Amino acid sequence: MAQAKRIPTQAAGKLTQRDYARLNALVVEDAKEMASLIRSFLRELGVKNIWSVGTGEDAFEVLNTHKVDIAIIDDLLPPLDGLSVVRAVRSADDRKLAPMPVVYVTHLRTQESILNARDAGVTEILSKPYSFQQLVTRMDAAILKPRELIRSEKFVGPDRRRRRGDAPTERRRAADRFELD
Repeated sequence: MAQAKRIPTQAAGKLTQRDYARLNALVVEDAKEMASLIRSFLRELGVKNIWSVGTGEDAFEVLNTHKVDIAIIDDLLPPLDGLSVVRAVRSADDRKLAPMPVVYVTHLRTQESILNARDAGVTEILSKPYSFQQLVTRMDAAILKPRELIRSEKFVGPDRRRRRGDAPTERRRAADRFELD
């Protein structure tokens, strides 16, 4: 599988238009209208190299033949749903592909579905409907704040633990808000 290039970390915590222009993005979305919307968002950011496919099988074809820096993957319909694609990417023998940032787009908002996505190895989760700015925030977090790839018997994916301030939003559980002296 092709190797993704490393995007430099920006001091401000946001990618510049020049950074976006160098990105190779893969959009895996089975709804043509949503795929078109995501592509237009990416073009607005300045992303020039965008591959867009509608199935998990087609996603693997792109991943095997092109350098992809970030993937935006939808729930997808069976037989190969979005989380199956993520699991396959994370467990790939190609250790250069496995750490690729993945923004998972879903219409499911239950705690169980979010935990399933996390456990599958997604980098960031984005719930539908979402705004242009929410997509930008998730992409910036996935690329500029990479988490170590963890490989264990039951899990392959970005370290599930976040340091304070690493989350793309400021919402935190009340239990996480205490300070240690």
